Amino acid sequence: MRILKWTPFFDIKEESPIVPIWISFSNLHIHFFNQKVLHALGLIFERPLQTDQATASRTRPFVARILVEVDISKKHPKEIWV
Repeated sequence: MRILKWTPFFDIKEESPIVPIWISFSNLHIHFFNQKVLHALGLIFERPLQTDQATASRTRPFVARILVEVDISKKHPKEIWV
């Protein structure tokens, strides 16, 4: 059994290029660890889904992680200057 993301153009015979990926932002200042800023950073890649628990509770202040739905067939930036 395979679980695939449904889209309006869904085809059971074709693998979807849209996958959820955890993206890490290292050396991000702690005042950027809020939902609006992280959501805006996630929008650079595609559709942001959620932040991890350590980021939301600010228990890991040296890196922020956000789960983003990404189309892996497109090119995405390797670095972002904030």
